[in-house]
Amino acid sequence: MSTESCKQVDSVLKRLFLAWAALAALMAPGASHTAAAQSPILPATVYPSSGQAGTRFDFLAEGFASGERIDIWVNPPDGRALPARPDSELQRRVARDGRAAWSWTAPDNAQPGTWSLVARGQRSGVVCVGLFTIEPPPAPAAPEVNAFPATGRPGTRFVFFAAGFAPDDPIAFFLTAPDGEETLTGVEQPRISNGRVDWAWTAPDKAQPGVWRFRVRGGNSRFEQIVAVTIERPTPAVGVTPGRGRAGTLFRFFAEGLQGREGVIFWVNRPDGRAEKATPEKVGVNDGRVDWSWIAPDDAPPGQWSMVVRGVSSGIERVVLFEIQ
Repeated sequence: MSTESCKQVDSVLKRLFLAWAALAALMAPGASHTAAAQSPILPATVYPSSGQAGTRFDFLAEGFASGERIDIWVNPPDGRALPARPDSELQRRVARDGRAAWSWTAPDNAQPGTWSLVARGQRSGVVCVGLFTIEPPPAPAAPEVNAFPATGRPGTRFVFFAAGFAPDDPIAFFLTAPDGEETLTGVEQPRISNGRVDWAWTAPDKAQPGVWRFRVRGGNSRFEQIVAVTIERPTPAVGVTPGRGRAGTLFRFFAEGLQGREGVIFWVNRPDGRAEKATPEKVGVNDGRVDWSWIAPDDAPPGQWSMVVRGVSSGIERVVLFEIQ
């Protein structure tokens, strides 16, 4: 054994002894540190030698007094001494030949690293130590399906993959819209390699907002994967030409997102915060879009203005910002 290894073993033993002595003093107030120092420390067999949090570990030790009871505690990697219960209280009783066998299940939140479980005979003072390792939790498995981006507006191009198919399995793509209607559909650039299917899909410009699901099925194996994306409701567009002008300028506005051919009303918010009714020059409403024009008064004060259009039936409002110089 190298000098460095010897130092590591010595460090572990010292830490175990100090933790044992401290807990022994707490559990048996009448026991002295001198008595603890004179007690033998024996190895215990541990199976398995390592496992993740939640693993059941089995211990076997000998050298205790016949029929005595044992106290048990654990030392996590941070050096604390924590009382521990065996999986059965009957396991605290030593057999007539001085052997003890017990099991202990690591808690679900057990800290990864090197642990020790210590058993001490209540009459003999014999201490047996078993070393074992709590392994860190496994890395999350790579997803078998995915889409990028996960959300997008109508017109977005989505890229997908799904794994787990047979290499030569013919693939069919079924697309379910938010209203629940499923159709067999064609996709962009489909390809399969080593059981992984990649493809792309561009959402229609008028795609219904909500969750869209691809069901990918192997024609021979009938194996299926499902991957979903979300189409966001598009932000209604508004605009004005020109974006800035002097008093007396003719401004042309548009706003989307109203309902059908409903009636509309207009007003403007001046830079001083006052709201005034606006009388447009010309108005057109078609399929929820409103187009209109308005001439700024000759005495319009300079600054930031806003034009508001409101649907009479729906109550929907759209605001268009512009500037008078």
